[in-house]
Amino acid sequence: MRRFILFCGWVLLSACGVPPNSESGFPGVEGARLFKAKGCVTCHTIGEGVKVGPDLRGLFARRDEAWVRRYISDPGAMFESDPTAKALKEKYKVAMPKMMISASEMDQLIAYLQKATAASNP
Repeated sequence: MRRFILFCGWVLLSACGVPPNSESGFPGVEGARLFKAKGCVTCHTIGEGVKVGPDLRGLFARRDEAWVRRYISDPGAMFESDPTAKALKEKYKVAMPKMMISASEMDQLIAYLQKATAASNP
């Protein structure tokens, strides 16, 4: 009986679109949630023009994944050592905050950004 109840719970969660373990599954969905929950939408749009920070459409056509990961992980260190990060800070006059996300969250956010910011997306 217990297995049946657990199975029914799993089926219900799956049907509702809620990942049973958000740390390991559905990176696009979880990444989109993180993009909102961590406040990225406060400064960034994807294909809607400049807000406080740059529009992220075409992000990975301009920057490689390793650079984006370093920038999200520690923008302050990037401002000190990376000419592109310095130029972004000067242009937008606002420093991106350190996001304080786990490695798993970073993977999910990157997976979402790679898909959502593709230059061919409308």
